[in-house]
Order: sequence, then C-alpha cells, then structure tokens
Amino acid sequence: MVESKPKSTGAASAEAVAAPPPTSFLGYLKSFGPGIVIALSWVGTGDLIDNSVAGGNYGYALLWVLPLSLVFRFLFVNSLAKYPLYNVQQDSSIVRGFARTHPVLGWLMLISFVLYTHLLLAFSFSGVGVALHGLFGGLTPFWWSVLGAVSVFAVTFRGAYGVLENTFKVVLAVMVAAFVVGVVMVGINWPELVRGFAFELPPQSGLFDSSLVASSLVLATLGSMANLFYPQFLREKGWVTPAYRRVQQYDLLFGSVVVLFLGVCVWALGAEVLSSGEGVEEASDIAGALGTAIGPIGTYLFYLGLLGAAWTTVAGSLFALSKMSVEALHTVRPGRRERVGDDPRKDVFYKVMVVWGLSAIVWSLPAAPGFVVLVVISHVLTSPFLLIIVVGLIAMLNKRRIMGEHVNTWKENLALVVVALLVAAAAVQGFAQVLGF
Repeated sequence: MVESKPKSTGAASAEAVAAPPPTSFLGYLKSFGPGIVIALSWVGTGDLIDNSVAGGNYGYALLWVLPLSLVFRFLFVNSLAKYPLYNVQQDSSIVRGFARTHPVLGWLMLISFVLYTHLLLAFSFSGVGVALHGLFGGLTPFWWSVLGAVSVFAVTFRGAYGVLENTFKVVLAVMVAAFVVGVVMVGINWPELVRGFAFELPPQSGLFDSSLVASSLVLATLGSMANLFYPQFLREKGWVTPAYRRVQQYDLLFGSVVVLFLGVCVWALGAEVLSSGEGVEEASDIAGALGTAIGPIGTYLFYLGLLGAAWTTVAGSLFALSKMSVEALHTVRPGRRERVGDDPRKDVFYKVMVVWGLSAIVWSLPAAPGFVVLVVISHVLTSPFLLIIVVGLIAMLNKRRIMGEHVNTWKENLALVVVALLVAAAAVQGFAQVLGF
C-alpha cells in the first residue's frame, strides 16, 4: 500500500496528528476507534426496542433481517469512507463532497441534518430517562432525561473527539458484559435461532405487524442518516489518506460485528422471555420480563444496556451532526467559512446545533408520544433522507473530477443500487402501514 502525506484534516488537526497506520494485529486492535464510536451511535434505543419487538412478538422468525441489513450497511458505509480517503480535492469533509456533486445537495444536507438532529434525539433522550429511572428510581423519567442531557452537553459542547472515543470504549465493555450475562442466565434455544435465518414473515402479533417491524429493522440497521457519521469520525481520527484504507475497513468491520453481536443478544433476550403472547409495548415490558425470568438482576441488566445504547446514541449523534451541520452551512455560505476557519467548533452554529439537539428533551415529557411508537415511526419517516444520501453518493463516487482514478467500480455501484432499492421498498411499505393504506 502506498503511503501518502496527510491531507488537511480540518477539525481533526485541532485534536492531534493521526498515528501512522498499524502494521501488526495488535496494532490494528489498538488503533480501532471510529468503528466503536459509530457502532454505539448506531446501537441506540431504536435497535434495542426494534429487536426486542421482533424477538418478543415473533420469536426468532425475523432474525434474518439483522445480518442481511448489516451486510448492506457495511457496503454502504465503506463506500462513504472512500471520499475522505481518496478524493482528489484534498478534502476530508464528505459534506463538501455532496455539495461538489450538486449545489442543491448542500442545502438538502443542511436541512436534513437540522431536522434529523432533533428527530433522532427525541426518542433517544426518552431512552436515557427510562433507563436511569429503571436503575435508580426516585425522579421521574423526564428529570432523569434532563440529567442525561447535562452529561451529554458536558461531553459534546467542546467537540473533543478523544474524550468521546475513550468514553465509548468504556461503555461498550459495560454493555457487552451486561447483555452476555443476561443471555447466559436466560439461555438460548439454538435450533429456533438457526431457523430464524429463514426468510419468513409471520402473522401479526402485538402492536405492529411483521412487515412494518421488518421495514423498521431494515431502516434501523442500515442506519439512515447515521451512516454519514463514520466519515466524520474518520476525519476526527485523522484517517484521511489512502494509507489508512485497510485499517479503516477492519475498523468498520469490527464495528459491524459489535452491532450484530449486541443486536442478536437483545433479540435472544426478547425471544426467550417475551414470546408468551403478550407482545412488547414499552421498554419496561422487557425489563420486567427479564426480572421475572432470572430475578432482579435481569431488570438491572436490561436498563444498564439501554442506558449505554441511548446515551451513546445521543452523544455520538449530537457530536457528529453538529459538526456536519456547520460543514453544510459552510458549503452553502462559503464566506462564513472564510471568516471562522476550517474548525467547525469555532463557528457559533456548532453550539447552536448542540442546544437544538438537546432541546429534544421536550419529547420525554409525560404527554409526549410513547417510547416504542417514537422509535418505530421515526425510523420509517427518516427514509427519504437516506434515499437522498444513497443517490447522491452514487453520483459523487462516479465523478472523476471528485474521485479521480478511484471512481466506483461496477460492483460498488451495484451494491449501492441494491441498498437504494431496499431503502425505497422499506420506505414505501412503512408509509403504507403507518398511513393505513
């Protein structure tokens, strides 16, 4: 692999100069970081509740959706990672790449980032409050959400990536331990788990029918707008030259395995303790069933895992979306970038976006829509933004003036077209179910 001099990394240069690409197995393990951060940003309340809904209401019958979606997610996000590594514009911001493809995409990115920041955090904050209330009681879930928002503010307001990555590594260890203990204590029906990889859509059980749950799972595991976080984390890490392509791919593969492992653990817990016919309506259903199955420790294990998933989603998403929103603003208002410089943290709009995201705490008030409803419906409604990203990405990665000799191969284009078709099909099906057509 040809070494190359680092490009200008914008905000990444404000953190630290990236370490040289690793050359040993241990070196690769030590260098992993963006994949862990993106994995825990993906594995939020949506994944936990969606997987629990599917496992609790349908057993293992829909399990095939999870690994299939993750394969396409890897292909999609690996394509996204090409831009900061290979573009000929010496540009580490993928947002600018979309704007170079067509100026309208800059405006669409800005609008979608602002909307998605609030939409995503709306149900994620609810998860933080529910988890903290389940663990400690005392305050209402809303006030626990407020305390969670304060902790997220402390981590994200300065925009320091190193703090975020180190915190996420600790949270990952806690989440893995919690769910592994839970699965071991509950036990798994292995023959049923294996049969779960058959392509089956069982009859409706619980609040949502199986096709809507499958659509929601496709959107959740593909990651919707959250897929764009990974190039931003690469930029923060300083991995912005072709020399980092191999470690980037292993890093993303590790993150994808983390998502799959945690998803299967949660699915198994739901399938084993919630398949008696009542269905899943709230997060407390899962915690209560685990408490009945294995004792009080089951309740605490679930809420601990939910807290880790919800908090990391809020922190990682707010960090990435706030910076990408500034980048989008700079693409449509280049004079602003000239005034404040390349570091998004120096633009007051970064702080405005952090506050805007934290204001989603209002959706944790008692009168707000239910937790599970927010999760499932939000994933369906974000599908148009994901379609824009996929179509824009295909166009961007096939322009030689942007990617030079590293334009997409036909295989890479085929993978992205399949992703676009999956998202479009899931979106149509999801909207039809929600609107009652």
